[in-house]
Amino acid sequence: MVNRKEKIVPLYKDENARLQEPANLSAPDDGAGVCTREVLSRIKQELGLDTDLELAEVMGVGVRRIHNWKHRNTIPTEEIVAICGKEGLDLQYILTGPGLLQGGALDLSRTKRAPAYCGLDAKGASQPRDTYTPSACGQPRIHPPYKAYTQRNEQGEVLASFSSPQIVDVLAPGLNWLNHSLGIAPENFLLIKVLGENMSPWVQDGDLIIVDTSIKTTATGGCLVLRYPDGVLMVRRVFRSPEGQLMVRDDNECAPPDSIDPNDNTTYPIIVGRVVRRLVR
Repeated sequence: MVNRKEKIVPLYKDENARLQEPANLSAPDDGAGVCTREVLSRIKQELGLDTDLELAEVMGVGVRRIHNWKHRNTIPTEEIVAICGKEGLDLQYILTGPGLLQGGALDLSRTKRAPAYCGLDAKGASQPRDTYTPSACGQPRIHPPYKAYTQRNEQGEVLASFSSPQIVDVLAPGLNWLNHSLGIAPENFLLIKVLGENMSPWVQDGDLIIVDTSIKTTATGGCLVLRYPDGVLMVRRVFRSPEGQLMVRDDNECAPPDSIDPNDNTTYPIIVGRVVRRLVR
């Protein structure tokens, strides 16, 4: 019979540098084995995920498998190793949690690695920024543009640039949440405050919306953010005219429809991006 310990792959090349023995994925005789719920919870915490459904999507499995792993306390070794390798997670921490230092003291470096406050300093918070700003607290978070926005192509050429008091930075979203839950690259993330009731009750005056500026079109029924000559950013719903022309309208029909061209970045209304999430009050 093959000894299980012979199959364990060391997590550190330098055996003298490790703080604890690699975790054995099989439950030991005393019953103090690795807890599947805690392992999956640490993965969700590190990736900024909230639900098992989001975790299942990231791991490429059905949510029922996640539930089965928890119910049976089964460690999905291959899937965990794969997600840790893909996302750059610390495999030892994911499996075992905070370890023990020499002498038996609990290693809390994972929980004390960053200050609690992840905001900008007072001076930086009030200065216009036209691109996202990485968080200075060590957490994988960003601060969205504040009052101004500039979109560039891969060569760094400016595609669009504008200022608006509707652009806000009240949230500092996690990078993993942007990538996995929303599918938005940080440079294409915008948080915008809705003005007016033209799309009520879907969104109302003062609500916040998350916009992906890399997407200039959407299926019929979807919503885009448009910029008008007076600088106002408006949310409007997409539809096609009987002639096949791409159009936008208000849910309240308080203004006539406008025709739009996703390939034209000079004629108003100019498409800013697609609405991907509502933050309603």
